[in-house]
Amino acid sequence: MRYVLTLIMLGFVSGLSAVADMTPFVIPLKQNPSSAIAHKSEPINPDSPRIVVRDSHFAVAKQRIRIWGVNNSFGANLPSHEDAEKIAARMGAAGINSVRFHHMDTAAYPRGILDPKDPLKLSETALDRLDYFVDQLAKNGIYANINLHVGRSASRALKIPDPLTHYDKIVGIFTPELIEAQKQYARDLLGHVNKYRNIRYADDSAVAFVEITNEDSLFMWSAIQDLKSFPEFYQQILRTKYAAWLKSKYGSTKKLQKAWSQGSEPLGQNILAPDSIPQPNSKDKGWRLEQHGGCAAKMEKKADGILRVDISKANDTSWHIQAKQTPLSIKAGQYYTLSFKARADQPRSLSYGLGQDHAPWDSMGLNGNVKLTTEWKKFRMGFVARKDDDVVRLSFSLSKEKPSVEISEILLASGGREGLLADETIEKANIALFGESEVEARSIDRYRFLAEIEKAYFDEIKNFLKKELGVKALVTGTIVFGPCGLYGQSGMDFIDSHAYWQHPHFPGKPWDSGNWIVEQKAMVDHLSQATLPHIAAERMAGKPFTVSEYNHPAPNDFQAECVPMIAAFAAAQDWDGIWFYTHSHSNEDVDRSAFNSYFDIDANTAKWGFMRVGAAIFCGKGIPPLQRIREVGTGGDTDPVTQLAKLHMKFDRDSLAALQELMKDCDTNLTLRAQLKIDLNGKGQTIEGKSATDPELSWTTNEEGHGTFYAAGSAGKVLISHGMIDGPVNMNGLEITAPTFAALTMTSLDNQFFEKSKAILIAGCGRCENKGMIFSSDRRTVGRNWGTAPVEIEPVTGKVPLPAGNWTCSALNPDGTRGNEVKLGKDENGKTMLALSPDHKTMWYLVEKR
Repeated sequence: MRYVLTLIMLGFVSGLSAVADMTPFVIPLKQNPSSAIAHKSEPINPDSPRIVVRDSHFAVAKQRIRIWGVNNSFGANLPSHEDAEKIAARMGAAGINSVRFHHMDTAAYPRGILDPKDPLKLSETALDRLDYFVDQLAKNGIYANINLHVGRSASRALKIPDPLTHYDKIVGIFTPELIEAQKQYARDLLGHVNKYRNIRYADDSAVAFVEITNEDSLFMWSAIQDLKSFPEFYQQILRTKYAAWLKSKYGSTKKLQKAWSQGSEPLGQNILAPDSIPQPNSKDKGWRLEQHGGCAAKMEKKADGILRVDISKANDTSWHIQAKQTPLSIKAGQYYTLSFKARADQPRSLSYGLGQDHAPWDSMGLNGNVKLTTEWKKFRMGFVARKDDDVVRLSFSLSKEKPSVEISEILLASGGREGLLADETIEKANIALFGESEVEARSIDRYRFLAEIEKAYFDEIKNFLKKELGVKALVTGTIVFGPCGLYGQSGMDFIDSHAYWQHPHFPGKPWDSGNWIVEQKAMVDHLSQATLPHIAAERMAGKPFTVSEYNHPAPNDFQAECVPMIAAFAAAQDWDGIWFYTHSHSNEDVDRSAFNSYFDIDANTAKWGFMRVGAAIFCGKGIPPLQRIREVGTGGDTDPVTQLAKLHMKFDRDSLAALQELMKDCDTNLTLRAQLKIDLNGKGQTIEGKSATDPELSWTTNEEGHGTFYAAGSAGKVLISHGMIDGPVNMNGLEITAPTFAALTMTSLDNQFFEKSKAILIAGCGRCENKGMIFSSDRRTVGRNWGTAPVEIEPVTGKVPLPAGNWTCSALNPDGTRGNEVKLGKDENGKTMLALSPDHKTMWYLVEKR
């Protein structure tokens, strides 16, 4: 009792108090041979026909194949032999046909594949477990996707300087020693003979995909800051490569100086009142302190125009304390320079940004952060304003960290662009990759240089794998990071992406399992922010397209939308593969009956319970592709790399915004009407399909902001809605009455259209939680209080119209076996109807023809 009272006092409450009528629904590890819904696949022999690319899609023996997969992470890649058999059989029964082996290289055995005594070698014990697991997966028709570099930091083992990035990211793309270490790892792993299959991984048909490096790019999230902050060892490598690239392009410093002199512009007048703090109700220009969320701080002007902010209470949201100056007038297309000096009482970061001081609060093109020390340091940065606005604010965001900050000599002015500086020459190889306030030509050259060396790296590793090692698998590089990142991947066999809806964030220490937040937002309510249309904007014409990490992390109340929503959307967009992140992180407790992390789906019924459904929708005839295809060109006969550089400079990694620049009707709604692709070398085109079998596809929100997603084809239907909070939601007879949010699907299990099908699976789920899970009062976290077994679901109340025929229905048990018979009814028109009810205590209903 004392424990419960303490949790309540801390703002934690039992999840069950907010969720009524929960039903235990634990899908077991061990497969029941009597399961009525288990998928059956042919085994993959070492010499079976391989997956290849044919007509821009994956194919086996001239037949199209889509990939419906999961990740395994860390120790989960290395189960015991006994567990490997059970896990592979369970995956196969759920319709999974590929496993992505992820974070296998991050740790020594038993959490990873590395030798505990030598991180540059592989563990023999780990290899034995991996061999057996790959063989068991292949026996169940499941292909392997091998990640070569995820978490390995060879810099430590090689005793070269610490790059100050996790896992040698970014530096591994251009540092010769690290590139050679990557090649050696590939030799050791892909050249290894699987003793249970008597064939090298490089030659095995079951090893269908190889990924060079995970989420690693010169354009990734932290790239600009990292590229500026690398130790001199790495900076020198970059400067030397940059000088060689500039010499190849321009030939001499004189020609370079001329090219970079165009667009230089003197610094204009400061549009700020740099050190003024007006009275609270005054309309005078100056700095004002804004505080939110219970944060507390004070700002004062010291001698020599220094602004000092002392923070007494901070939270995890940086903008909840900000020093701002508004209103400022900014002109679209104009180059501006921001400069200031700053220090802190203790080392900390300082965020800055220029954005609208009114809804929709868009950025004007300037956002970033700097690292402060106790010593004064001057910072200078430039940008091109994205739009005209007379009510703009410049802000310094100060929450998240408590050390006091001092800022002085703050300037925001038009102009200030510079080309080649007086002491920079190609011959000295001392040209900085980043100028403080550079002309457009210098910026474009930097983006081009980075894009070209990134592409050269991925092409080099792919050629090494294919030609030197003889790897027969299809190879991808990494995920797409904006327009320039797409160019870097253009030589790969297929293009890949990752996305998460409401990824956990950590107010304190990164990945602190006791201090994290998952926002309670349904993606179905937020089309403009949703992951799926943004993923669609990263697809390249002429290449297969996959999403190798996807999830709506637990304990989001709306996580049941994850699997069916991407299955339907991806089928309509005609993508080629999806791997959910992640099946599991561990090879322990593999038969658990509750989930205990944001990502693991093996015991999360809201995810795993829809996997068999998703396989039928995405890999079968469930939802047909949209027949209209919009291929967006990047400039016709003009240089595509320069065009991509300009787009990246303007929109960073936002590929959808970049496409909107190229095609004005490209928005989130377009992805519901047409397949979207990018043509790097053409002018673009619209291709009208030859078939009239477009799916029904809609995504709407009502006046209260509650969304409904509906997709339907001749063998599959998906209805996801938050609209029941306002009353029943009905789409073409498919109806959800309760709970207030739910996902409901209807799929043919025999790959026949509904009219000819003999087995139809209906699946529905609202919330999904463990028993006794303890939420915070705002339901954004459970800390370490994940509860205990069993996992429970919120069953759906609704109606499902059935095709003509003589049908019988069973409420299925969690192992897929038939439970109680469910009586079918008729509507007012005599149509057979299935009534869904919590009384049946199930997520699954199987309807079969007599």
